[in-house]
Amino acid sequence: MATGQDQMTGSAITAANLLTLMRLILLPVVIVGIATERSYLAAAPMGAMVVTDLLDGRMARRLGQASEFGKALDSTVDFVMIYSLFIAFYAAGRLATWQFSVLYLAMLTILLLQMFSAGREQCGAPARTALGKVTGALQYGYLLFLVVLEVLPRSAALAAASLVFFLVLAAAIALHSIECLVALRRVT
Repeated sequence: MATGQDQMTGSAITAANLLTLMRLILLPVVIVGIATERSYLAAAPMGAMVVTDLLDGRMARRLGQASEFGKALDSTVDFVMIYSLFIAFYAAGRLATWQFSVLYLAMLTILLLQMFSAGREQCGAPARTALGKVTGALQYGYLLFLVVLEVLPRSAALAAASLVFFLVLAAAIALHSIECLVALRRVT
């Protein structure tokens, strides 16, 4: 059900939603940058993607364009962006198979929870978990870190920092996956 500006205009085409969609437009450029080892192609658009992610919700609220559709669009675009970029880093050889497996586990448990809880939540809202936002923020942060690593010279200190960051992320993913599976059990 639409609210706010969507209800008044009958359209989901708002400035805030267009800003959200900019992340999808920039996504292939970042992927090409990763795949072709042209770090400038990955870093600049990734920076723009972060800015659009920080601004779209604020813009929607400030302009009275906040809606359930906009929230769902933002969440969906973030999901597509995060996992597309993890796949790109894996395909380019910058994530080990064990790392990608942990990230893939996160994606699968989130999708399973959403799939089995669809229509059972209030107003069709996606299922939420206590660790979802934290885990998502860590995934986003790790992606930004990986993109920054694309432009920095390789060093043992950065490799160690990357491993530590990933291990923290992996712990959050493990806990979140358990939380998703427990929630799945409740809804099925």
